[in-house]
Amino acid sequence: MNNQDWYLNQLGITQYILRKPTVMKGEASINIANNIRLIIVSQSAPDDKIFYDILKAINVKKEDCLILSPAQLFMPLNQLNHVIWFINENIPDSWKSAHTLNDKAIIETTTLSELAQSPNLKRQLWRTLCQYENYFNAH
Repeated sequence: MNNQDWYLNQLGITQYILRKPTVMKGEASINIANNIRLIIVSQSAPDDKIFYDILKAINVKKEDCLILSPAQLFMPLNQLNHVIWFINENIPDSWKSAHTLNDKAIIETTTLSELAQSPNLKRQLWRTLCQYENYFNAH
């Protein structure tokens, strides 16, 4: 026991010990199940009709999607081999400097309600989804 621990103990201050200290250092990992075909980054789980229409069009079930908040997306870009869809979110700055960013299947859209109202945005999304068709049919 060092001096600091002894003083805290004498003052009756309970010290907490982290079970997973690597999480605080950003080294935590998210396991991606084998069935996952699409990673979605959004503040909340999408539940709009257009979301389900898009999934149906690309033949992906909601169970085959991994939905992450931006705070949960701390894995390096080179560890991902899935289509990643950012719904009303920005690509992390740490990814933007990666040389492999252009080699990854990344989709960026505005909010789903804006997407539902804009034929141009829907067309643009459809073109992008067609580019990544092989990712969805791989399983």
